[in-house]
Amino acid sequence: MRIYLPALLLASTVLAQSPQAPPKAAPQQGPPPKNLSVRPDGHVTANQDPVNPEKFDVYVVKKGDTLSGISGDVLKNPRLWPQLWEQNDHIINPHWIYPDDKILIRPVTVLAEAKPPEPEPEPAPAPPTPPRRPVQAPVPAPAPAAPSPQSAERSFVFEDRTPVSEVKFDDLYCSGFLSTSPVPRNLKVLSKFDASGGVLATEPEYVYLSQGSTDGIMAGSVYEAIRPTKVLTNPKGRTKVDRELGMHYLEVGQLRVVLAQPQFSLARVLHSCGDAVDVGDILIPFKPIVLPPRERSRPFSPTMVTTSGVKGTVVSSKSVLLSFGSAFKASGMIPGVPGGQLASMERGIASTGGIVYVDVGQDKAKPGDVFIVYRNLDLDKRLYSYPIEAAKLKGTRAAIGELILLKVGERGSTALVTYASDALALGDAVERR
Repeated sequence: MRIYLPALLLASTVLAQSPQAPPKAAPQQGPPPKNLSVRPDGHVTANQDPVNPEKFDVYVVKKGDTLSGISGDVLKNPRLWPQLWEQNDHIINPHWIYPDDKILIRPVTVLAEAKPPEPEPEPAPAPPTPPRRPVQAPVPAPAPAAPSPQSAERSFVFEDRTPVSEVKFDDLYCSGFLSTSPVPRNLKVLSKFDASGGVLATEPEYVYLSQGSTDGIMAGSVYEAIRPTKVLTNPKGRTKVDRELGMHYLEVGQLRVVLAQPQFSLARVLHSCGDAVDVGDILIPFKPIVLPPRERSRPFSPTMVTTSGVKGTVVSSKSVLLSFGSAFKASGMIPGVPGGQLASMERGIASTGGIVYVDVGQDKAKPGDVFIVYRNLDLDKRLYSYPIEAAKLKGTRAAIGELILLKVGERGSTALVTYASDALALGDAVERR
């Protein structure tokens, strides 16, 4: 239903004379929100999509719009922006709206269509009170039968449904990936838009890109900044194909082109991951990732087994790859450390919420598959004197965690640790649930 201006003014007068709930207090403008997300239509925002937009007139935010400006256009008074914010609960902070956000305009009923309020129905008569029954003496309940052996055994069996980590924005778009195919390196970061000559940029700073409009770069396009770190291998692989899993690319952040010149362009950092955007980082087109929904409370037990036959191994973690591939040069000296250096962890460890890489390729699995992590029983005879019969336990394993695949490459995959009872490390076995 379209808004009628005379009815809107009259309705506003009537509402002003009736008691209303106190308006929401507007928060301070503050710094730009960091918890941005990519909505299903592809635009990046810190707000959610509105509920039931088909019941309202919808205004789509354009670049440069403000809530007060929109209020001046649709309500003919920019000072009425708090009323506009009141009816748009999906807008978290009125100071921060983004291009392609949807603003709901509440429709107003024309007076000719308005109906008087319906009279309240008369209360129904109370039902008659039933006659009181005579009080009977309690009858003793029969003694409970002795539990059968089967029921007694079943009373000790329970299913532990472990709540697992939720897949977040940074898990999908900041976890890195493995690829054996070469990634085009034509579009890269040339410099920071900074007179001081800085090389590291985070949101909402700007950087120069190596290509412009003559190369097809257009303002508004969104790209992903990635950084090649090192070729990941599986030390236990029997052949060269089994050992080399491909180049690891660290996902650094997402950028939007704001200005395209013929030979170069300027882009703004929309979101930065665990590291800042650096000079030399490669840019590839941004692609939304959709994982199939999974129940977040799944049964888990150290004794659980899997029968899928799809197996692999943990080969590394993201935490040890953050310092690889950067163009930033430092002295390499650490104050107070003899020799000036500390040995880096070769493969790293990961706990719940961490990112690991496994040697499972696209011929065995797909994004969204859940894997169980196993570790073999290790009897250290240097610490204890085990009976000779302990040799029977060789090869026994226990489940210590769970993974969900986020990105699947030709030979290796990126996985989120959704649950771990111990730190996951190089060599831990994985098998599809």
